Amino acid sequence: MATLVILGGYGNTGRALTRLLLQHSDVSLVLVGRDGDKARRAAAEWNDRFPGLRARGEAADASDGERLRQLFRGTELVVAASSTSPSARVVAEAALDAGIDYIDPQFSRAKVAALRELAPRIQAAGRCFVTDAGFHPGLPALLVRYAARRFDALRSARVGSVIQIDWKTLNFSDSTLDELVSEFREMQMMHFRAGRWQTMGWIESFKPVWMDFGGEFGRRYTMPMLLEEMRPLPDMFPGLQDTGFFVGGFNWVVDWLLMPLGVGLLWISPEAGGRAFARMLEWGLRRFSRPPFGTLLQLEAQGLHDGAEH
Repeated sequence: MATLVILGGYGNTGRALTRLLLQHSDVSLVLVGRDGDKARRAAAEWNDRFPGLRARGEAADASDGERLRQLFRGTELVVAASSTSPSARVVAEAALDAGIDYIDPQFSRAKVAALRELAPRIQAAGRCFVTDAGFHPGLPALLVRYAARRFDALRSARVGSVIQIDWKTLNFSDSTLDELVSEFREMQMMHFRAGRWQTMGWIESFKPVWMDFGGEFGRRYTMPMLLEEMRPLPDMFPGLQDTGFFVGGFNWVVDWLLMPLGVGLLWISPEAGGRAFARMLEWGLRRFSRPPFGTLLQLEAQGLHDGAEH
């Protein structure tokens, strides 16, 4: 029976993964977090719900490479489901030392750079490392590649998202808030248009890209957000002239008031401004998010098929 390690095993993402893995597989899980008591309580709760006593909780900090190597021994895979992007290199090196595979769902340019530096070592060891494997990043480029198989020549492929969550039901740890702020700090408003990657400027941001998501979500404004997985697509599909990932807004208070203010605070003082921005975001998301709640990815593609444009 395979054993998997989930860093952040009692967090929002970790809980969802744990439930699915225990429900649909026979793997054993090591749920890891900074708070050992929380990890052990979470494991006990899952063992009460699912047979086999397949979960156990352990304490570890993602920046403690030696502790991680101890936990990784005898396992097959580590899932970095916590807010561990700043420690990505430590986690990856511990996985390599233990001879196990790695996957994460996080958005972080610094994390991607660290894993790229380790790529020769990963390949030499014959390990499988998958990064940016979430809702986004993760699925948008996959949708474009799927669309390319349905066309003789793919001309345009835009992926838009709606993330309209009932934020009041989620737990916000300090590290989660820090990672959310880091995502905004690292966000590049770029999309591939007219055959080249272009940045949406400040003035252009007042004329967002509109997408119709249908149903309850309807027509919404979106902004381009560069995902590393999208960069290779124009080279993979030479006829592609227009592509990108476009993220929908949260709510009008966060989008039009708190976001510009927070970006200004980050520019003035990255550390103190980041802390203030994090608390503003938490307040704005909890206070002003309204139903319908849900998440959605949508692909809008055009191209040539059987001699006709579609």
